[in-house]
Amino acid sequence: MKIEKISVIDQVVDEIKQTIINQELKAGDKLASESEMAELYGVNRLSVRMALQKLSTLGVIRTRAGDGSYVTDFSMYPVINEIVDFYMSEDKIAEVQQMRRLLELECVALAAKLSTDEEKEELKRCLDVYYEARALMMDKDEKALTEKTIEADFAFHSQIIRMSHNRLFEEVYYMVQKLIRAHISLLFTKRKELTRQMGSGSVDGHYFIYEGICQGDVEKAQKFMEEVLDIIPPTIQFD
Repeated sequence: MKIEKISVIDQVVDEIKQTIINQELKAGDKLASESEMAELYGVNRLSVRMALQKLSTLGVIRTRAGDGSYVTDFSMYPVINEIVDFYMSEDKIAEVQQMRRLLELECVALAAKLSTDEEKEELKRCLDVYYEARALMMDKDEKALTEKTIEADFAFHSQIIRMSHNRLFEEVYYMVQKLIRAHISLLFTKRKELTRQMGSGSVDGHYFIYEGICQGDVEKAQKFMEEVLDIIPPTIQFD
């Protein structure tokens, strides 16, 4: 088996990343100077500079000219946001639905078990905003109102993700939000006539998701989440 050699630059990168992972350095903290790190790691300043450039490209640190390098609040969102357009085609939207099913059914179950009273109150606020926006969208078929309803729907689902108390789930959801908004838009287009038949004062699956979470009823919350995500046929609810 061929033995792979790790470059000095990559070794320095790994050392700096490890200090961040170990929380010896946190977001906003300033790194040591190039000369200090060169002495610490026993390498030349050029190797340190190249390592810092690589970390900067990855979005792990931010270098300010004449000031030094600082740890960033790292997120993969800028990277992922550049490639999500490849998943915006019609044949890929089913994959987005599958992704939402895996993520949101798990999160709604965790939310029903772990969410606080304050989080439930925030979810109710998101629900009220959604129904208010939806009513306006039904009264006037305007693009701006549709976009406002999509945003309100996304906010409702995002709150459920936060209520799972899983930071990784939240980060993934944030990274692919462009795809999720596209899926929400598709569902609105598909169900617009059904929504009009229900009337502006009616409730849909969103209310019963909220109710299931508040009651700690995982089965109910997941059932109506499947309905909202168009995994199972919707149950028309009238006031």
